[in-house]
Amino acid sequence: MKLTASICTYNREKYLPQIFNSILNQTLSPDLFEVVLINNNSPGNTKELCEQFIEGNPNVNFRYFEEYQQGLSFARNRSIEEGLGEYITFLDDDAFIDSEYFEIIVREFENNREVEALGGKILLHYETEIPSWENKYLNSILGYFNLGDEERYLKLPQYPRGSNMAFRMSMFQKIGMFDTNFGRTGGNMMGGEEKEIFNRIYKSELTVKYVPKAIVYHCVPIERTTSKFVKTQAIGVGYSQRLSSKKDGAWAYFKALFLEKLKWIASIGLSFFYLFQGKIGRSSMLLRFRYWVSLGLLSTNPKRYL
Repeated sequence: MKLTASICTYNREKYLPQIFNSILNQTLSPDLFEVVLINNNSPGNTKELCEQFIEGNPNVNFRYFEEYQQGLSFARNRSIEEGLGEYITFLDDDAFIDSEYFEIIVREFENNREVEALGGKILLHYETEIPSWENKYLNSILGYFNLGDEERYLKLPQYPRGSNMAFRMSMFQKIGMFDTNFGRTGGNMMGGEEKEIFNRIYKSELTVKYVPKAIVYHCVPIERTTSKFVKTQAIGVGYSQRLSSKKDGAWAYFKALFLEKLKWIASIGLSFFYLFQGKIGRSSMLLRFRYWVSLGLLSTNPKRYL
């Protein structure tokens, strides 16, 4: 078994047939990969959908598990424990993958023995019209990630994003698994677990590669284009930065506050730039997003702002 494709899911059953179909269209032989789905206490019919897929596609190595400790990091760690592949990739339950995705990941790891982790492009798939505030500086909160068309080795502050990241299984024996103090839990939008683990990867001087041809498409439903979603996401980003920096000490938190001030200066400048172009939605959302991130960064109890 070369590759374990992990799907950690919570209450996203409407998207599962979409990612299942993209798995069926993979160019990599089904004998070389497995799918490990971790149901993280979903209230819907996730189990039934998996059973239907297993029954209808006996040629696909598909295994279903339930993880009762709530949280994305718990679910990801469970898939690492259960996975049989030499490599593992984590697939979001509201995304789908290019037909050559599995093949590219396996080929990259096989041909580049020094690479411990890799990731590629994450492109947005809007289910409705594009919001007026959409711009390249905020698209990352919707999952967008694109460093161009050239392969490269990455260093901080750049790292693959959660919808499109893959690792050698042996790497987790070197640095440990995902920190369960970080990551989305249930319906909250707190993250930071990906940045935290890549911080450890870089500190251990392990090699990370950007592979642009490994493409994932992340779905953007209408509810993710609202101000409420952006606010929740932004506060989660700020609070995750707070936890991560404080974990590294007072100086790291001071540095995070200083960088936030610089981001405020840049955001104000960009806001005026869009305002002069008559793009009021972009101008307004940039400042609101920055304000919400700052709330999360400064707060000991971000839930009171949601």
